[in-house]
Amino acid sequence: MKVSFSVRQLGWMLCAVGLINTLLWLDSLDSYLDARFQWSLSSHLPADWFEPSHRLADGVSNVVIQVGRHAKEVSQIGREIPAPSDKPVTPAMQLPVRALPAGEFLPSLAVQQLIAGPQRILFAGDSMMQGIAPLVIRDLSLKHPDWQMTDLSKQSTGLTSRKYFDWPRTIQQEIQTQNLTLVVIFLGPNDPRDMYLPDKRVSFGKPEWLENYAARVDEILANAVQNQVRVIWLGLPAMREEPLQRGARVSNHVFHDRAQAFGTDYLATEPLIGMVSLPFKKFMRDESGRSVSLRGEDGTHFTPAGLHIIKKALVEHIEKAQPQ
Repeated sequence: MKVSFSVRQLGWMLCAVGLINTLLWLDSLDSYLDARFQWSLSSHLPADWFEPSHRLADGVSNVVIQVGRHAKEVSQIGREIPAPSDKPVTPAMQLPVRALPAGEFLPSLAVQQLIAGPQRILFAGDSMMQGIAPLVIRDLSLKHPDWQMTDLSKQSTGLTSRKYFDWPRTIQQEIQTQNLTLVVIFLGPNDPRDMYLPDKRVSFGKPEWLENYAARVDEILANAVQNQVRVIWLGLPAMREEPLQRGARVSNHVFHDRAQAFGTDYLATEPLIGMVSLPFKKFMRDESGRSVSLRGEDGTHFTPAGLHIIKKALVEHIEKAQPQ
């Protein structure tokens, strides 16, 4: 029996197949649009059309770690987290985040000492880290050829959205597979936007947004500390765009607060590149008094001169942490 279709019927069939494929891959399409254009389908369609943003792969279990006043869920990859020590529970985030007086910034924290011997370092973050990591790896490799260093930075990533790239889970996996001794993190400009939880949307800047954002930082730091991995979290400098400037103020407060709570390091870039409490400046004067451009045309990324300043500070921070 011969079956024939008209051009119109074939057209409708192709449209139906395309629609079915779109629905099957809706979560992936949403992740791509979110990362590439900072726009998501999930903000315009029912939340239950999408996979939960906190989903875990097969074989990954959940454990609960008490952080401050809240019990935080932390993904565990492949092995048990050590039993809690007698160390006091870390304090909760202080709400709300308030702007610092003009000219002030959250200072660097340098409290960790690296273990003796060759280091195994992971560089994690967004496009800002993509500029910094290769320079730091090059400098450290010349001094320490036996160190193992991995640049895992990925543009358009952050902590607000976990669908496109899940940094807490990825860092936990790398800690275990590479037996890391140090993780260096530099991210944040992609984060000042609404957060999509499994059951609702939380607006940026609201207390619930801040609690969930801090919980994702805690997820990284708790796993690192329990595995005796040192962490250096770089703070953000001033941003030209006002929404990013507000985001940098919030992110730095969280990064600094949680680093202090967990006893990890925080490296301030504000005194080097531009303070969040002051208006954005593309140019700064160097030690000789010359005016030097430190920021790219987008007001977010760095020129080679700006990259060099941050690279130098980070290399010195790591070198000072080595045991004598």
